[in-house]
Amino acid sequence: MLDNSIFGVVMKIGIIGVTGRMGQELVQLISFENFAGGISTQTTPEDLEAVVKNSDVVIDFSRPAATLQVLPVVEKYRIPFVSGTTGFIPDEFNMFLKASKNIPILYASNFSLGVQFVATVLRQCSRVFPDFDFSVIERHHIHKKDAPSGTALFLAKQVQQKQQIVSIRAGNICGEHACSFTGNDEEITIEHKAFNRTIFAKGAIACAEWLIGKSAKLYTAEDFLQDRLHG
Repeated sequence: MLDNSIFGVVMKIGIIGVTGRMGQELVQLISFENFAGGISTQTTPEDLEAVVKNSDVVIDFSRPAATLQVLPVVEKYRIPFVSGTTGFIPDEFNMFLKASKNIPILYASNFSLGVQFVATVLRQCSRVFPDFDFSVIERHHIHKKDAPSGTALFLAKQVQQKQQIVSIRAGNICGEHACSFTGNDEEITIEHKAFNRTIFAKGAIACAEWLIGKSAKLYTAEDFLQDRLHG
């Protein structure tokens, strides 16, 4: 269970997508005192407002359509917002940019600190091996809607090389990403495997706690990681 305090009071966390896989992981980690309430596809706009108003921070693992309904509400009540929802088109993601002018928002396609570290290594490899081809083979559970995954797209953005992404959906895989730099004579592969979803939930909670009190801006998990490394 989470046992954190913010400014001498218990941190209240609202969860968007509470009945989903990640929502349930968060519920398992958050104590009763920390839980401000959850929103699912069955709840009403009035329920959403009530949960947001009762929260110190809101964590969202839902679907793009739901996230876009939540953004105006958290902006209205000036509540910090953490989102790990993926699958947005560029015009939809612009709503994050708009709302972040008024509230702190942290968006990440993956809340594993290991994935954030892999991204740092990929940027270094891209500079050292500029002529190598880059590829990502990503594997997720059969219920994941977006392909390529948000994490695969995030990792691919770290490099400048010619690249390709292969997406596999099978079984109950939490998330695997194998990133390769391939030249004529050698290949370098950097791989990350998530053994369970708990690492993502723990990362989102840590980012949520960190986000409280921050100025209005669109933050990333890398901002959180760099602050932890240099704090």
